[in-house]
Amino acid sequence: MRFITLLLSLTLTGTVLWCGCGKKIDKTTSSPAAQSQEPAPEHVVAMVNGTPLTWAEMEQRAMGFLKDDVETNHLIIPANRMDEAKEHFRRKSINAFVFKTLMLEEATKQKISLSEADRHAGLRALAKTLQLRNWTTNDFFLKGPMDESTMRREFEDGTVIDKLLNLNVRNKLKISDKEVADAVSMLQATNELKCAKMDDIRKQVLDGADFADVARAVSECHSAKKGGDLGEITRGKMLKPFEDAAFALKVGEISPVVHTRFGFHLIKVTSRTPHTAATGSTPEVPETVRVSHILLKHVDINRKRITDAILKSKFNAGVETFFNGLKNKAKIECFLYKDMF
Repeated sequence: MRFITLLLSLTLTGTVLWCGCGKKIDKTTSSPAAQSQEPAPEHVVAMVNGTPLTWAEMEQRAMGFLKDDVETNHLIIPANRMDEAKEHFRRKSINAFVFKTLMLEEATKQKISLSEADRHAGLRALAKTLQLRNWTTNDFFLKGPMDESTMRREFEDGTVIDKLLNLNVRNKLKISDKEVADAVSMLQATNELKCAKMDDIRKQVLDGADFADVARAVSECHSAKKGGDLGEITRGKMLKPFEDAAFALKVGEISPVVHTRFGFHLIKVTSRTPHTAATGSTPEVPETVRVSHILLKHVDINRKRITDAILKSKFNAGVETFFNGLKNKAKIECFLYKDMF
């Protein structure tokens, strides 16, 4: 459900904003409401083809988005940036209004209506989307960024919009075998470059570069901050290619480049504990090696995922083109932020 997904994800784009990252709002384009008394609830802040958005409607959605980001995404907004945060979510609210209004107008023109089968399909799609939040569909209606009745209207409207987009965009998408093959070739080339880079890294280490320093600088494993140290390992605990290479090394020796499903590894054994057989009073102690590694992750080449990714990209581009076509024919006015449209 694209519109419902949009509704849930609109707040996510703001998560980095208050941490000092990403694009900040230009305070010169902020509305007077940020510095003075708020307008009356019925004050019109934007209009799409004569359909108005009031301050109260915008504020309900915007503050709902803000509340959801704080409670669900654990967004922390410093007190001195709260006005900036509100402005950010008000803009998101206006964008959502424009998108929704134009899409619903077009759905009406195309005489799109919902069947019970459409609603059930919408609920199934919504449930799948909500898995990332560990929510049920009931949670969506009760815990969403707006009140329950509004959230239920959002679901109904979102299902209409999704049906519109399926008919006008998704059902018209085509993907050729060549497109998939080209994508696979590109990913294979990426992996070949990663492997070649690891060969260069190995040469640096063999020429005297400190293994731990290189691991901290280039390794894509969480162990990088520890200089690549993975601790002691026993047989049967790691992927076989990695394990075979590690146990074949002498202390201080550097392995050839080892390929596993995680990527390309360079392995160094820093210590070894030999196997000790059991005696009448002591248990058997297995052989262990303490290893460090450098990892360059490779790209997983899965044709289904590649096909899905291409279709998703084409769908998003198609939706943008479809929406822009509607927007170009529409009369859109924003009285609160003159720079928006």
